[in-house]
Amino acid sequence: MKNQVKLFMKTYIKILAVMSIMALAITMQAQTMIGSWLTAPIPPTPANDEGWQRGSGGFGPDGSIFASSNYPTYFELVPNVAAGYAQSLDIHETGYGNVRLYISLSPSQIAAFTNNSQLNFTFSCDSSANSGNATAGYMQLVQFQYNASTLGSSVTVSPSTANNFSETGDTGNNNSGQPVFDFYSGSAARSQVVTWDYSSAKATIGSPSSVQFVFVFQVGGGAPTNVYINNVTLSGAETQNPSIVIDQFNPTNNPYAGTNIYAEGDITNIYGYWFGDAVTNFDQITWDPTMDAQTNANSGSLKITANFTGTSSQWIITDAAIGSGVGPGINPPITNGYSLLTFEFDVKYDPSSPIWVTGGTTNFGHLEWGIAGGPVGGYSGSGYGSVNVNVTNTGWTHVVIPLNAETDADLTNISNIFFKQDGGSYGNLVGTSILWLDNLKFTYTNTPPVIPPPTLSIQKANPALRIFAGSTGAVYDREELATVDESQSWIGGSYPVSYSFKLLDYPANINQTHIFLVPVNTSGQANMGNGGTANEYIEYQATNTLWMVIGPSGTNVTASVQWKTNLPNANPGSGTMQVYTTNDMVITTNTVVNPIYTSLVITNSTAVGTWTLTFNSASTGTLTAPGASPVAFTIADANVASDFANPLVAYFGVQPNTGAGEGEYEDWASISVSSVSGVNENEDFTKEPTASVSGVWANNSALASSLQVISTNNLPAYWVNWTLPAIDYGLATAMAITGNTNTPPYPWVSPEYYNNYTDAGNNNGSPVLPNQSQQGNKIWVAVPANDLPTADGSVGGTLAPDAFFELINPPLDY
Repeated sequence: MKNQVKLFMKTYIKILAVMSIMALAITMQAQTMIGSWLTAPIPPTPANDEGWQRGSGGFGPDGSIFASSNYPTYFELVPNVAAGYAQSLDIHETGYGNVRLYISLSPSQIAAFTNNSQLNFTFSCDSSANSGNATAGYMQLVQFQYNASTLGSSVTVSPSTANNFSETGDTGNNNSGQPVFDFYSGSAARSQVVTWDYSSAKATIGSPSSVQFVFVFQVGGGAPTNVYINNVTLSGAETQNPSIVIDQFNPTNNPYAGTNIYAEGDITNIYGYWFGDAVTNFDQITWDPTMDAQTNANSGSLKITANFTGTSSQWIITDAAIGSGVGPGINPPITNGYSLLTFEFDVKYDPSSPIWVTGGTTNFGHLEWGIAGGPVGGYSGSGYGSVNVNVTNTGWTHVVIPLNAETDADLTNISNIFFKQDGGSYGNLVGTSILWLDNLKFTYTNTPPVIPPPTLSIQKANPALRIFAGSTGAVYDREELATVDESQSWIGGSYPVSYSFKLLDYPANINQTHIFLVPVNTSGQANMGNGGTANEYIEYQATNTLWMVIGPSGTNVTASVQWKTNLPNANPGSGTMQVYTTNDMVITTNTVVNPIYTSLVITNSTAVGTWTLTFNSASTGTLTAPGASPVAFTIADANVASDFANPLVAYFGVQPNTGAGEGEYEDWASISVSSVSGVNENEDFTKEPTASVSGVWANNSALASSLQVISTNNLPAYWVNWTLPAIDYGLATAMAITGNTNTPPYPWVSPEYYNNYTDAGNNNGSPVLPNQSQQGNKIWVAVPANDLPTADGSVGGTLAPDAFFELINPPLDY
């Protein structure tokens, strides 16, 4: 095989029709402005505040933003700081919610709020040069709060995609739908338009006589204190999209119930227990004619009664005949998933149901909806959305779950759904939970989206461990190896003790490459019940941790050694404790007695090469960067010998920390741990005979497929990747572009043809390579020598001089 492999790509576009259902009329309304500040003079007067006030520390007003008590100390009008706006409202935020922006809507604005479904505003920041040369830190919308006369108390929303926040513009630092600006040397002025779809919240608010909003921002780490706001509007007057009704729980005439009559008890022929210990028999799934979300005559709802016992208690029901499920599912199935917009339903809890207190709210637990079985059936399930119903809402809650089949193949062919409540992981619920479900439906667009064809790329694969920052669950997801042995502390080792790894390349957008040294399973540690693995957030949750972290800094890289003691649920900071949710979204910041300590920060011209963290004693050591001399550090902890004693696990890996880093990768040549009292690891990944790491390592990643080894025994090998969406595409290969199409060797076949399909996976009947996986927004697969074309087309023959690859739609089944 030549070193140069020729690449040829052919794409096909498939246009799918949507289910023929009559669309209702759509009427759109113009935006309603509730905060412009463009016409106010500088300096302004309270008469120009448009109703906006400074928010109190709790929830309420504290004077006009333009009153002398607030202007210009806390708020200020500043000209020409945000692109497209002659002047902007400047919020002088100095930390976490110290200056809050509050409004109580007027009667006309309440009407606009009721008639619309989206709150929008422009969020902007200065460049590094125009903000006192700020070269570090972050600025973010950390909370949005709302209240209404129909609610028992104010509601705090953490901005995220899961909570229906979305953004356009300069969103490179955003975290799963949370608006964030990071600051670094040379950072530019940026703006983004933030949109909150409040449809679900509006369903709980009903018809209020008063509505209030509060914006809560946070800055830290040296970021500027100027938060610029423009153009707060209400928009998105509700449209009636065409829908596919799954079940309205009428006693008769249900589209997918067939001849089953709910009034005669036939609902258990449709919905059944899948698995979990909170539902033990079908008698706990009933049709209730006394409950209906729309109070329709001659209707009803699905009633679920579950007995939670805490810890691992959960229930899952489905309309699929899988597991213990009994239902026929959706028949005919929905095969036009490209046009789907949402799945929607109504839910109501009995007030006697057990509750969960989390994030300052009290709710009835975590209810999830998803697709059962996936596109090829089986026992798998994919969750797409969830809701935590607040205990103050004793009525029905309307839930809207956005869908996007362009990035998820499971949504292209839907025949089954499921509902799930995990009372163990979400609140350790104990007691009898009663809820009702109604009006299950999909909505879709009459205009099928134009789906761009994927693009294909190839690169030579060299022996190494490739670590992708592949998870798209959160930008702070870790992809890492952990030592199986838990005696990896430098304490008790034979000094010098060292932890080392060698990088072969370093991408621009992975913002963290790390070594974590974490004591586990000791009485002083928090949440360490799983030992050293199966928990990617272990270094954050742990009471004691030592970090060695590398990150980009312009054309250089910086590396730091930091440590904490007696500080669970915290990451490196500057004398403060940042408290995070499970996906690392900051929700509050408090001054603490025991901050995280920085022992050393260095700058190096490159990250490529060998990094070595060495301990010469319990409290002293050196950090050696590629091509540099060792730099000394000290761990100024009087109890270091006990705080970092075994059992301790060493972790090596990456996390992107920005959306731009998701899907990037690093190639690692080696990892070694020497002179500890336990197992001394010395793994050279450039000499691995098999496509796996040795047994001394455990995969501690958010996405297990993000760690892949190219072995020496399967060369030549080639990394092939293609962009998403790529639904119904499959990889094919050939020795030439033309050939005899009637008999083997076919001109285009699955790479597994040349391996006699011995280790092929399956995707809708098409064979795929076993290591094919999604990493970020691409599909990656390492094609080894035994899957490359042979000169005569035979299995195991001499490799052909050329290999061609293409994506074919639909994928080949041979």
